[in-house]
Amino acid sequence: MKLLNILKESIKYNVQFESADKQMIQKFVDFVKKELSIKEDIDVILQNDKNGIKTTAVYNYGGGEASTIKVYCKDRQMVDILRSIAHEMTHHMQYETGKLEKKPADVGGPIEDEANAKAGELIKK
Repeated sequence: MKLLNILKESIKYNVQFESADKQMIQKFVDFVKKELSIKEDIDVILQNDKNGIKTTAVYNYGGGEASTIKVYCKDRQMVDILRSIAHEMTHHMQYETGKLEKKPADVGGPIEDEANAKAGELIKK
C-alpha cells in the first residue's frame, strides 16, 4: 500500500492506478478541499473490495482523529470514482459546518441532495 500526502489529506491506494491517474486524483482532492473550504484532515482510501462500504463510498467522522472516506473502485470509471470522492468530501464539509449532526438517510433529503449536487458541480468544474 502506498501513501501519498495532499496538504493534510492522505490517499491510500489499495487498488492499482497508473501514475497519471494518481496525479489526477491528488489534484482533484486538493481542488475539492479548496472549493469546499475544508479545514480538517481526511484520509481517502481507494479500494477494490467493499470492506466497510455498503454502496460505492462511505464517510466516517473522525471523532478527534482524521475522518475517513472509503471509495469502492473495482470496475468503475475514473469520473465515477472522483464523483464519489467529491460526494463524501461534501459530507465532511457538512460535518465541519454543523449541517451534519447525525447519519443522513441513504437516499434523498437535504443532506444527500446537497452532496449529490455539489459532487456533480465539482466534477463539471
